[in-house]
Amino acid sequence: MITDTADSLAWRVVERFYRSWTNFQSMHDRYEQIVQDYVEKLGTPRDKIRLDPRDLFELLSTQDLEVLRDNYLTPLKEACHRLFRTEDSTDFLDRLVNDIFHELSILKEEHYNVLTYATDETSLVLGPDRDLHEEQQAILDEVHDMFPSKVHRIAHLFETGSVALEALLHRWNSDVVLIRSLFLQREGFVEQAYPDGLDQFYKLMYGPEDYLIGYHVVGHSFFQSGFLEMAVTAFELGRAKSEATKNEDLLEEFKSLLTMVEEKREQRLAEENEDR
Repeated sequence: MITDTADSLAWRVVERFYRSWTNFQSMHDRYEQIVQDYVEKLGTPRDKIRLDPRDLFELLSTQDLEVLRDNYLTPLKEACHRLFRTEDSTDFLDRLVNDIFHELSILKEEHYNVLTYATDETSLVLGPDRDLHEEQQAILDEVHDMFPSKVHRIAHLFETGSVALEALLHRWNSDVVLIRSLFLQREGFVEQAYPDGLDQFYKLMYGPEDYLIGYHVVGHSFFQSGFLEMAVTAFELGRAKSEATKNEDLLEEFKSLLTMVEEKREQRLAEENEDR
C-alpha cells in the first residue's frame, strides 16, 4: 500500500491531473463536434445559434460533468492542497486546479438548471408587466453565451495547468512512487497524455536529450526492490530505444544491466533450489 507521503501525493497530482485533462478533452471534443454539426445543419455562425432547452441541455452530459468533478477534480484538488499549501503560500498549479474546479462547478450547475428554470413556469416569479416567454428567452440567451465561455475557459486553464505541471516534473525525477507508477501506466493514461507517451514524461523529467535515462532509473528501482521481471522489461525497452536512436553508450549500458539481472535471476533460482 502506498502511504500518504509527499512522494505519493506527487504521483496523485500527476495521475489525477492527466486523467482529468484527458476526461475533459473528451467532453470538450464532443461539445465542439455537436456545435459544429449545428453550424453546418443550420448554416448559422456558432455565436448566433439559439437552441431549444432540450438541445441546449444535450450539448453536455450531466453524468460526464459529475464524474469529472467528483472522481477526478475533487481528489486532484485535495492532493494539490496537501502537497503545495502552507499557511502563507501555495503553488501556481494548486491555484489553477482550484480555478478549474470552480469553473466546472458553475458550468455543471447552469447545465442542470437549463431544463428546470428555463422551461418550468412555476420556477419563474413574474411581475404583472413581464412576459414569461421573454424571461425564458433571456435565460436561454445567457446560457448560450455561458456554455462556450466556460468550456473554453476550462480548456485554457487545463492547458496552462499542463505547462505548470510539466515545469515541476524534473523535481520529482527520483520519486520512487512516481517513476514506477508512470512506467506501470505507460499503456494507460500515460500514452493518452502525449503522442510520445512515457518518452515525453521522461523528456520532461530528465531532459530532451537524456530521456532514455528514465528507463535506467526505473529499471534500477525495480531491480533493487527485487522486482526482476519489471526490471527486465524496463531495461529491454531502454535497450531497444537506444538501438533505435543509435546511442551506442547507452545500448552497451542496458546490455550490461540485462546481464546483471539475469545473473541475479540465476542466483535466486539456485537459492530456491537449495531450500527445497
